[in-house]
Amino acid sequence: MPSMEAFLDDFGHVQVNISRNFFNGHTGGFYLTGEDGMYSDCIVRGIEEHEREVRYDLTIPADYRFGLLYTLHESHGLSVPLMVRHIVRKPEFDRQFTYTGDDLGARYHSTYTDFALWAPTACHVYLRLLDRRKRTVLYAMVRGDKGVFRIRVQGDLRSYLYVYLVERDGITVETTDPYGLSSDANSRHSAVIDTTVIESIPCKDVFPVMDSSVDAVIYECSVRDMTSSADTGTSTNGTFLALAEHGTTFRDHPTGLDYLASLGVTHVQLQPVMDFMTVDEKHPARNYNWGYDPSQFFALEGSFASDPENPYSRMVEFRKLVSAFHDAGLRVTLDVVFNHMYDVARSAFDKVLPYYYFRYNDNGWLSNGSYCGNDLDSLRPMMRKLYLDVIRTYMNLYHVDGFRFDLMGILDVDTMNEIYRTARSIKPDVLIYGEGWDMPTAIPSDIKARIYNQHRMPGIGHFNDTFRDIIKGRTSDDSKYDRGYLTGNLGSAFDTCGALTGNTMKDPYFLRFNNPIQSINALETHDNLTVWDKMHACCGDESREVRLKRQKMMIAATLVAQGIPFFHAGMEFCGTKNDNSNSYNAGDSINQMNWERMIFNYDMVEYTRRMIALRKAYRAFHIDSGVTIQKAVHFSIGEGSTLTYDIDCVDSRSHSRAVRVIFNPTKEERYFRFDQDYRIIADGNGFPQEGKHYEFHVKPLSCIVLSREMEAD
Repeated sequence: MPSMEAFLDDFGHVQVNISRNFFNGHTGGFYLTGEDGMYSDCIVRGIEEHEREVRYDLTIPADYRFGLLYTLHESHGLSVPLMVRHIVRKPEFDRQFTYTGDDLGARYHSTYTDFALWAPTACHVYLRLLDRRKRTVLYAMVRGDKGVFRIRVQGDLRSYLYVYLVERDGITVETTDPYGLSSDANSRHSAVIDTTVIESIPCKDVFPVMDSSVDAVIYECSVRDMTSSADTGTSTNGTFLALAEHGTTFRDHPTGLDYLASLGVTHVQLQPVMDFMTVDEKHPARNYNWGYDPSQFFALEGSFASDPENPYSRMVEFRKLVSAFHDAGLRVTLDVVFNHMYDVARSAFDKVLPYYYFRYNDNGWLSNGSYCGNDLDSLRPMMRKLYLDVIRTYMNLYHVDGFRFDLMGILDVDTMNEIYRTARSIKPDVLIYGEGWDMPTAIPSDIKARIYNQHRMPGIGHFNDTFRDIIKGRTSDDSKYDRGYLTGNLGSAFDTCGALTGNTMKDPYFLRFNNPIQSINALETHDNLTVWDKMHACCGDESREVRLKRQKMMIAATLVAQGIPFFHAGMEFCGTKNDNSNSYNAGDSINQMNWERMIFNYDMVEYTRRMIALRKAYRAFHIDSGVTIQKAVHFSIGEGSTLTYDIDCVDSRSHSRAVRVIFNPTKEERYFRFDQDYRIIADGNGFPQEGKHYEFHVKPLSCIVLSREMEAD
């Protein structure tokens, strides 16, 4: 440590640390000076002796003025800048400096551009502007209300690059703009953007409003993974434009965008497209990363662009991608990482205003509930404001249709509800959902946006790990041999009943959610082993044919369950990552769509399509009310732990008055006889059958779906 450090931690309160290497940490007193001419003795309120340092608790005058440099002096003549620290987390600081305007960042006009940076503790801020010839001009910005520094620069600055130089705490740091809409390659500079260029690209919201979130069928994929294989047939690979390309095939089967559209899903969830750190945007083939290492929120990832040096390239091409999805009948949700940053010290947040944007525990250390070294602090008003501004930008500028929140349990309930309200005001049927895991972040449990607080977030979905673990078996590496109901644990039949309702039924079942719109039913996501790889472990003693039947049952369970079905790319053709359970940086060969495998297991793809179509056709599979489910859904467990799942739902569109699903996860054929006749609307291969029957034979390791038809008039 240096010989002395001084930190402003509260109004009128300073902590000083003096190293034992400097006069054994002892001093005769302190005084404070300011660049405005202020001079004042400091009162020592307490002293703590430590092995390597001595800590002094000082009282200073309460009329400290932010935006000025103050220097602390001690009796031996040593002086250091007074660094602003935990005071920025105090309610009075929020009262003085929370800014509600909508003009942060660079606002382009054809004859001038306005720049605004919220930096309330900075003494001076300079704008360093690079013109199209990379010539540099420096402008001093003017401090205004609420600590916002501003400058208007005359001229047409379209495509100019810029950074800010922020003087604070006795040092000057260079930073990109936290509100920068785009960057050059590898985020060296922010860019002045004329948004009319992006807005001129046609991108219509052509969809009718969904009646409920449970009408959605979500398919998760990566921009890079969907087209990185040469077999995709796109003109480029791994980019926004590649995924926007129509007409691509492999052996006469659709790939890329056309493949996604052919499945019948309603929403494509893209893994992170916001700027992330660990892929070299100039040489993306040298690195691989899913993108859960965020660098900027408003700026898109340059490695997905055809020209990462051109700040418009990524923006134009992403809007074209969303437009192409919409034209194909697909809505777009974005996987956003609002819980942490890749590196605190390199983030624009910490450069502009240290100790504000990141969460700290009571001991003054960075909270690490994300297990990524830091947690962003959604309780800070300006952090929450930035999240809301990001949501507005992506919905208004790019027309996205929803957001999936990585490690949502790091955020707080009020922030998530405000995000939901803001997004709903733009698109009434927006999807907002995330990982509601109970992360050990440094805020009280009762305000975390976690599953256990679902009743306080009625419009927000959570990944239902109960559904996942009961149906498939627990998913962590140390539990990969654990079996679920459809992988061979027949003793979990009773728990499966609750899981098939999205855990919305009360006793005797496990109630987890008030309504099915809150349950995201996913057996496989980008994390952990794929379902097929999981079965390598837990069903490794079974033949491939048996495991294929199990996979088919799990696809069926995902689509007939109440709640919102969710698929990870490749689950529909038994995708594998060669047993890699954490492939975030494993490269294209592990993560890319395997079109050969898609064709090899094409009967499974077709089965998935048929079951998605079945779900869409029958309202019984997407009831949007927990109260209705309580009344309409009934279960019975039969011989060998077979399960019958009944849904009473009068549906004039499908001419059905009730639906019955039968799961036979045993290795023996089972016989059923009912008092009323039913029609098979999906046999073990997803095909409907003609005729009505009272008796049914259900083959081993299969699921059939029946409908009790409405009487003809």
